[in-house]
Amino acid sequence: MNLIRIILWAVIIYLIFSTIRNLFRYLSSAGKSGKNGETKKKKQGKYKIEKEDVIEAHFEEIDPSKSDNQKDNN
Repeated sequence: MNLIRIILWAVIIYLIFSTIRNLFRYLSSAGKSGKNGETKKKKQGKYKIEKEDVIEAHFEEIDPSKSDNQKDNN
């Protein structure tokens, strides 16, 4: 019986603390609601990549009927 009481008290305390934490988060975000419309600056990356270093890739579509025909021929 004592173990059940301990578990119930632990659950109740957990729920109380989580409720208090959520209230603090809600109240702190309500004060900052005016800043939501602001745009953020894009953060510059760590690496300096120039346009000449980027290589364009070209891909071909795979036709499923051709791949099935090749398997049948072999």
